[in-house]
Amino acid sequence: MIESLISISIPKNKVLSVIGRFEGCILGLAIGDALGMPCEGLAREKIRQIFGEVRDFLPSPYGDLRAGQWTDDTEQMIVLAESILETVYLDPQNFAERLKKWYLSGGRRVGPTTKAAVMNLLRGATWNTSGIFSETCGSAMRVAPIGLVYHFNFNLLESYAEISSRVTHKGPAAIAGAVAVAIAIACKLLDFSDEEMLEEVCKRAEKHDPLLSDKIRFAYEIRDKDLDYAVEKLGNSISALEAVPMSFYCVFSSEGFESAVLKSANCGGDTDSISAITGAIKGAEGVEKIPKRFIENLEDSEFLKDLADRLYELHERIVKII
Repeated sequence: MIESLISISIPKNKVLSVIGRFEGCILGLAIGDALGMPCEGLAREKIRQIFGEVRDFLPSPYGDLRAGQWTDDTEQMIVLAESILETVYLDPQNFAERLKKWYLSGGRRVGPTTKAAVMNLLRGATWNTSGIFSETCGSAMRVAPIGLVYHFNFNLLESYAEISSRVTHKGPAAIAGAVAVAIAIACKLLDFSDEEMLEEVCKRAEKHDPLLSDKIRFAYEIRDKDLDYAVEKLGNSISALEAVPMSFYCVFSSEGFESAVLKSANCGGDTDSISAITGAIKGAEGVEKIPKRFIENLEDSEFLKDLADRLYELHERIVKII
């Protein structure tokens, strides 16, 4: 099993492709976020009325964000990534301190659970007392850096995904969602098939919330059904029990990156988070599979690419040490 892969030796001719997977995951998350941003909170019917069909970056109908800009999904991912880069291992108190600074600097569209948890931190709570018993998907949407850096050991990765969630989200489904997304990203880096990824994701998620595991498995079973059917059966709200399985449906039902993220951007509900998760998982197949127009028109794409490269360098340092 993967737990035995404590140190992975990557041939030199594969290094560039591995870096490309890190870049694809980070850029893919932000691209999905920016594609879903204009439709956040809208029903599928309302999306059709306002936009017809989302095919590219669009400005927010509320006037708060421009086309290609991202929301707190990407911002929180950056906060987590920069915390890991500073500490090498996951230090939840460092992450908590960074979340406070981010929030005070004016985080975009901060979700209700994260806002409540950060307010607890600002009132003096420690990381292990700040979290809210909530089942929303905020910890799943930001977890990608953990799936990337620690993909050499699934037990460590699962533990870190859980701890990172508990800083803000203590609900079992929220934790299971973070674990599922992190494991899925690691599986993509290790060239697991969708069927192999499904089994590993569901096995890990089931320990935290059996219902979420069952819904991810169901998302795979209905991968040949259309989007309206999937929305009806899985849901598309901010709940991890809906947003995470919907993201997996978009991954499982799509051959390429573009198809997956456009499906998630048009699914209605929590489109920015669903698309961010979808983009992170599909993006981990490689940056070369992402249409260039998305990268060229994305806010701060060079910064995100550099962030991914730094995460890859950290991963390489860790596996050499151990």
